[in-house]
Amino acid sequence: MYLHIGKEYVINNNDIIGIFNLDYIKNTKEYKKMYELLESEKSIINVSKSQEKTFILTESNGVKKGYLTNIGASTIGKRKM
Repeated sequence: MYLHIGKEYVINNNDIIGIFNLDYIKNTKEYKKMYELLESEKSIINVSKSQEKTFILTESNGVKKGYLTNIGASTIGKRKM
């Protein structure tokens, strides 16, 4: 199954490692370290038209990607079911 995360982006549900509310994680050292690593690998995709609310971490074929979207984490979580 696929999950629409904003604009024309859809991701495979099986690839999702986690869906995170940015309000809770954006100031943690773990998120900052992960973000810097993904950014250095050019693996951050911003699908937000405005302020980012959610960070989605995926892995497919050994490649991790981070998606930033303005859709709330709880809304995305409901879509995933």
